[in-house]
Parts: sequence; structure tokens; C-alpha cells
Amino acid sequence: METWKYPYAWLGAAFIRSYFKIMRIEIFGREVEVELLASRRDILYAGWHRGFLYYAYHYRDRHGAGIISQSRDGELIALVCKRLGIHGFRGSSSRGGPAALHDLVDYIQAGHIGGFTPDGPIGPPYVSKPGIIQLAARTGAPLLAFGWDALPSYEFNSWDRTILPLPFARIAVLYDREPLSVPSGLTTEEYESIRVEFDRRMNHLVYQARFYVKNKLRGLDPRDIDVPTHYLDYLPRRKPKKK
Repeated sequence: METWKYPYAWLGAAFIRSYFKIMRIEIFGREVEVELLASRRDILYAGWHRGFLYYAYHYRDRHGAGIISQSRDGELIALVCKRLGIHGFRGSSSRGGPAALHDLVDYIQAGHIGGFTPDGPIGPPYVSKPGIIQLAARTGAPLLAFGWDALPSYEFNSWDRTILPLPFARIAVLYDREPLSVPSGLTTEEYESIRVEFDRRMNHLVYQARFYVKNKLRGLDPRDIDVPTHYLDYLPRRKPKKK
């Protein structure tokens, strides 16, 4: 472990704890989570990689766990998460993923919440890899989709268009209306069908949260907003580099 990262991790965690406190956060669907937590502790959450900054704040100090890349950047992120009360198992689809997934299964089955960004660490955006569905099947835990957007905000021109809310931004946070249950013992085709449905739910939440804040709407539940058939065309994408 490179010791120079420790002060940066402390600063990163302190920034996340303080920065989001000045935001105007509206949460829709919290009752879904509350109802689940009344009967069980093992819940899975998932949101696209572009929103990871707010996830760290939203799930702080709840002793949840996730999977964090084994890259050098991932090491710093893991240290930041540790200081936010979030446990990180190291791995990704390209390296160390099966071992990290196994450890996360054990942790969730012990009665903890968990999850990760299923399109990370390198994309493509808005398309989940099989790991999140495998995790739900192996743990038996309900899988609850989650999305958010902010105005005003800055979107980095990265593969995932990471969102950074600007000071005093209005943030809309959306939980899915009901969790997704993933039984074990299904065929590969059946699991793929569940993954596609999960992606659809996630992308609907992203579209609805974005539409809600960008159009400065009030007095309604964003999850009631109609989603166009070609909703992927309206989700933010990496801009091509200028020649």
C-alpha cells in the first residue's frame, strides 16, 4: 500500500461528506427501501458508473460493500470508501472479478447491503455485465435499481460521462418502484433476459431523473414521466474528440 495515498483518501472522504450536504436532494421511492429493510438486511443496489460520486455519499456509514477495480485508481477509491464506512472488495470483469464476487456474496449473505456499478470499470455505458445478476442469484437478495441526476452539474467527457453536481445543485434520486428478484438455477438465456430487463429499468430511471431536473419540474414523481421508445438516444454519451 502506497502511504502517500492515505491523506488523499482522507481528503476525498471529507470532501464527499461535506460537499453533498450543500445540495438540495429530493429522493423518490425511499419507501421501497424502507419496506425491504423492515424484513431483511441483505439488499443489493446498483447504479450506473457515471453516478459513483453521489453513491459514495448516499450509502456512507451503512457498512455496505461493493466491488472496486484493482487498478491504481481503484486503490485510492477503496481507501476513500473505507473512510466513508463502505467496504470494497477488489476486482473487476477484467481482473480478480470472480474472487471479489465470491467475497461479496459471503458478506451479503451475512446480512449486509451491497452492490456495485455494473457497467464499470470501462463500459460500455448503460449496459450491465453479468456480475450483478449473478450476485443477485447467488445471494437471493432483492436487486434494487437506483439512479440520479443534478442541475446544475458538470459532466466529464469520460466513457461514462461522470456527473459532478455544482455547488447548491438540485439532485433528483430515484429508486425503482420494486426490486428485481433473480432465482438461482436458470439457463444462460433466462439470466440474459433478466439482465436486459434490469438494464431497461436502470436506463428508465436515468432518463426520468435527467428529464426531471433539466426541465426544472416540481410537484410530481419523476418515475411517472413517460420514457420514449428510443430512450438511449437521450442519455449522455462521450463526445467525439475535435480534429
